[in-house]
Amino acid sequence: MLRTVFIILMILLVLAIIAVAVLNTETVTVNYLFGQVQLTVFTLILGSALAGVVVMIFFNIYRSIHNYIKSEGERNLKKELHRRVKVLESEKKKLEDDLSKLQKERENAAAQERAEVEAEKKKLEDELNRQQKERENVTEKERNEVEAEKRKLEEEFEKLKKERDSLEAKLKNGTPQKKGFFDFLKK
Repeated sequence: MLRTVFIILMILLVLAIIAVAVLNTETVTVNYLFGQVQLTVFTLILGSALAGVVVMIFFNIYRSIHNYIKSEGERNLKKELHRRVKVLESEKKKLEDDLSKLQKERENAAAQERAEVEAEKKKLEDELNRQQKERENVTEKERNEVEAEKRKLEEEFEKLKKERDSLEAKLKNGTPQKKGFFDFLKK
């Protein structure tokens, strides 16, 4: 759009210069450092216009070169920025992979820790159950021993009671029993 407006303005300027040059056909003397020249005003205007065009061409060439150098610098900067972005993205990917790896290791360690705790818990429960059974067995054994002792004592008590009753019965009968020399061994 701006380029089109510029071209239209240039065409109008050229037409204005041509119109001025055609209307001025008189001869004039132009003095310069090395001498003088006689030219028509039309030729002088046209030469001035051409000199302006040449100056503008050189100015545009300079500006184009300057813009090219500037854009080349921007392209290099853009390439550098793209390279940095790629480096940062690769670092990000690496860090994400490392983070994922560390999370997996942490999860595995936590799972292993849980498994070890569960195994230790099971081991302690088994030990507790074994100790309880052992205590029950010991208690049962002691109860059986006490029962056996009790029966033995009851039997002895019954035996002694029978002996006492038989002794009482003999005393009541009045016949003393002769004691032998080896009677104490019979018991």
